[in-house]
Amino acid sequence: MNEDARIARWTAGWTASKHVILGPGDDCALVSPPPRGHVAVLKTDSVFENVHFSRRDPARSVGRKALARAVSDFAASGALPIACLVAVGTPGGRKPDPYTDHVMRGLSSAAHSWNIGLAGGETTRSKALCLTVSLYGWVKQNRHVSRSGAAPGDSLFVTGKLGGSRKGHHLKFTPRLAEGQWLAEQHIPSAMMDLSDGLGKDLPRLAAASNVSFLLRAQTLPRRAGCSVAQAVNDGEDYELLFAVPFKNCQRLLEDWPFKTKLTWIGGIIPRRHKPIARGVKLRGYDQFESF
Repeated sequence: MNEDARIARWTAGWTASKHVILGPGDDCALVSPPPRGHVAVLKTDSVFENVHFSRRDPARSVGRKALARAVSDFAASGALPIACLVAVGTPGGRKPDPYTDHVMRGLSSAAHSWNIGLAGGETTRSKALCLTVSLYGWVKQNRHVSRSGAAPGDSLFVTGKLGGSRKGHHLKFTPRLAEGQWLAEQHIPSAMMDLSDGLGKDLPRLAAASNVSFLLRAQTLPRRAGCSVAQAVNDGEDYELLFAVPFKNCQRLLEDWPFKTKLTWIGGIIPRRHKPIARGVKLRGYDQFESF
């Protein structure tokens, strides 16, 4: 099966999007510009066989994960995903790779559930399966939330439960897209990010970006069944939202939170001159360049 036939096979299940003016099959894509008062949001994320998944994992779940990782970053920005580019590297051969076929079906199904159109992409032969998803969307100009706005006195919250990625959660997570958009629209967080590398890695990143330090109430973290505090802090791939909230917004957050998603207070922001306080729990998180 040649390249054109593979592309046709992989794109057949995608739902057309009104925002994709010119999509797969041309040299470049054309997509709608952000509405007035909005700014464009871009994100690229990759998953590689034997790094982010193995062939023992359900193929459709792998395809969903490839897109969901980028969607989770959009959630942390309060942004709306609109369209994506997908680059696929797959083992060569005259016959199609059934596993890759199912991965792409899982990806297109996930895109349909989030109303994300396919703008185009790239295919190439590679020794192992890899997918790179570039996501495009937008957010209101004064509603974007970054990592860098936290201040001493802010409270720290997380959505959902933590830990257990190695038990399969990394293939089953739900990006907190609606939650992130609501938080941004309500002007509640001073800083926000998604937990892709674990609280032990990502909380220090948020603090560094905001030039502050933190106190973590590690023993009261919301944990998945069977997970220890250390696993909740360091497993990684939780894809929950971590955000700082000024004191004046905390009551409104707790009273107005419209979601069934669990919301937990886990500590607070303190001045930079203080060392991070984690009550004896080592903050490691996951680092793919060290964790192998």
